[in-house]
Amino acid sequence: MASLRTKSHPGWVEAALDEYASFDDFWAELESVRGSGSVHACVVTGHGFRDPGEEVTLDQARRFERFELPAIFAFDGALEGSALRLALACDIRICGANASFRVPLGSRRALALIGAEASADLLARRGRVGAPAALACGIVSRVGADEAEALRDARALASVIASRGPVAVRLAKEAIWRGLELPFEHALRFETDLTLLLQTTKDRAEGVRAFVEKREPNFTGE
Repeated sequence: MASLRTKSHPGWVEAALDEYASFDDFWAELESVRGSGSVHACVVTGHGFRDPGEEVTLDQARRFERFELPAIFAFDGALEGSALRLALACDIRICGANASFRVPLGSRRALALIGAEASADLLARRGRVGAPAALACGIVSRVGADEAEALRDARALASVIASRGPVAVRLAKEAIWRGLELPFEHALRFETDLTLLLQTTKDRAEGVRAFVEKREPNFTGE
């Protein structure tokens, strides 16, 4: 069950950073909802924690990158500091048309998201981008007309993710982010190993049965 500060939806939760005093506070709550077993994705919003001096360290951002559940960051306006670091640590970013931020070009995460060629282009702008440029170089996946539309899109995507097999979703996230750090051949082998592991799960068998019986699957995360 979701906590009092996260908004609960079927299979996913929404967390606003300004509801939390610090990253540790935010992290403890996400771990709590993940542990419930009924939450399979999260949407994160906001421009910072309640304490304006609270900063997210590289180790904390790295921990959030490895968070088991897929995370979507929805925002508009200027994003900076801790909120920007957490946004880059999310799996997907969706913004409004007025979004802007300065990409930390020296960060490993930024390079993984945009690649060396786009990094060179951003270097000429000193890393400053608006919504159209962020979409063009792959930092965000979608641009809405405003913050409300960006949030609607993020919620719709979270709902779709939550409807999928939770084991498959977790392994897909692991294959993507760990694979980016491996040589190409090793990444393909890692992905194959995870696929073989997935074939042994009850959810995989349920997915096949549901397809044959032409019904919605009832995934249990096993």
